[in-house]
Amino acid sequence: MIGKKIRDIRKSKSMTIVELSDQIDVTSGYISQIERDLISPSLSVLKRLSEALEIPLSVLFLDDTHENVLTVTKGSRTKVKFGNINVELEFVTPIMKNNEKSDNYFGAEIFIFKLPPKTWVSDEAMIHESKVCLYVLKGKFECHIGGKIYSVLDGDSICIPENNGHLIYNSNDEVTEVITFLTPAHFS
Repeated sequence: MIGKKIRDIRKSKSMTIVELSDQIDVTSGYISQIERDLISPSLSVLKRLSEALEIPLSVLFLDDTHENVLTVTKGSRTKVKFGNINVELEFVTPIMKNNEKSDNYFGAEIFIFKLPPKTWVSDEAMIHESKVCLYVLKGKFECHIGGKIYSVLDGDSICIPENNGHLIYNSNDEVTEVITFLTPAHFS
């Protein structure tokens, strides 16, 4: 409802009903009725409200779908070290615990890992039933697929179709940072 949005936005800006009503030249009772969805304001009043609240007018008409939005802060990311790989994975996307399903879960996983110098990600070829895309944030690595070696440099990415065994090696003298996208999700 538009009234609830107006109230929430007004409160988020620490503005009183009186302050808002003074800015748009209506009574505080009128604002109160709008916020309780007792009356529908005219378009000209809605325009003045959007200006006073410093929001685009269209915000008042958007659906409230924010309930399913998740944030994963840097400090709360799940970090996992699997026995068959030589790096720690830091998940950017949420990890569902104990086979739980959620409307927030979008079927892909994104994680970051740091590969030390002269190190393989795994001693054995990794094969996923997922498509894999690796993007180099810093450094470079070699991706061995079949008999071919692909050099993936800083700012480059490589996308590997599902069920393709691959090995990743940092042949450099510096740590390489990589962000990885798996779709559909593999580890959850």
